[in-house]
Amino acid sequence: MAYAVQKQDIQGLNSMIFFHGGPQHRSRGFTLTEMLIILVIVALLAAFGLPAFLNYARQSRLAIAQTKLKQIGGQETQWFATHKAYATLRQLGYPADSAISAIYLDKDGLISDSASKDTIYRISIALGAPTTAASPASGEGDPGAYYLLTAEPVNGQVKDTRCGVLSLASTGQVGATGLQGESACWAK
Repeated sequence: MAYAVQKQDIQGLNSMIFFHGGPQHRSRGFTLTEMLIILVIVALLAAFGLPAFLNYARQSRLAIAQTKLKQIGGQETQWFATHKAYATLRQLGYPADSAISAIYLDKDGLISDSASKDTIYRISIALGAPTTAASPASGEGDPGAYYLLTAEPVNGQVKDTRCGVLSLASTGQVGATGLQGESACWAK
C-alpha cells in the first residue's frame, strides 16, 4: 500500500514523497542463490576463457617473431645479391645494441636497440660458416656466406616453453628449442 505525504522542501516548493511499506513488502536486491549462480557462471567463463585468451596472445607473439625473422632473412638475401656477403643488423639499418649486436622486438612488432617491459624477443644474428660445414681454415667455405638469425624470448614470453628460441638460417632451415620443436612451431 502506498501513502503520499506532502512535505515542504528547502526552497518552499511542495513535493510528494512516496513511502512503500506493509507487512508483505520485499526489498529489492539479489538473493544469495542468485549471487552464487552469477559467481559460478563467472568462474566457468574465467576457467575456459582465460587459457584460450592467453594461448591466443602467445601465438600472436610467436607469429610476430617469425614474421620479423623472415623479413630480416629477406633483407639478408637482397644484401647478399649485391655485396656477396651477409650483413650485420646494423648494416641492414636496424638500431642494433652495439654491446651484444641484437635488436629487441616488442609485442606490437616494433624494433628498438634496448629492452623494455613490452619486449617479447631479442633477435640476434651470427655470420660465418655453419658449424656443420667445412671450416674456412681448411680453405673450404666462405665465412660471409652464412647467417643464423635467432629470436630468444624475454620478459613474459619466456613462460611459453612450447617453442623456446626460434632460429632461421640462410639455408632456409628453421629451428625451435622448445618442447614442440620446429615442425610444430614453424608449421604455417
